[in-house]
Amino acid sequence: MKTSLVTIAGEAPVFEAAVLMRDKKVGSLLVKNGNKIDAIASERDLVVKALAVKKCDLRVKDVSSKPLISVSSEADLSEAAKRMGDNDVKRLVVTEGGKIVGILSQKDIIRISPSLYDLIAERSSVEAPAGLPR
Repeated sequence: MKTSLVTIAGEAPVFEAAVLMRDKKVGSLLVKNGNKIDAIASERDLVVKALAVKKCDLRVKDVSSKPLISVSSEADLSEAAKRMGDNDVKRLVVTEGGKIVGILSQKDIIRISPSLYDLIAERSSVEAPAGLPR
């Protein structure tokens, strides 16, 4: 999981989110609504929901994914993979004691245990990464 968490205000323009992702070398940002993190914005969210439809004047909150889907830091990888598949998401926030401590992605799981890909893909519309069977 990634523990270098980068946040952005939901009111920020999507352009600012793209620049922050580039500068911090991350594929997603945790989105703050006031002092609370309530969504996640991924590179795909920016491309599909803003750039591809020529709506670059949108705010991050307009393109971010809600609600946050989480998994406990105590959960095993198969539970996390199943949760991704059940919710058709590519990233989970990892929590410990009610606090977000990281982000776990499909790529993280597949890198560690390729056999768990089936749990992710079972209920998800996700394409199989190159070299992995679906």
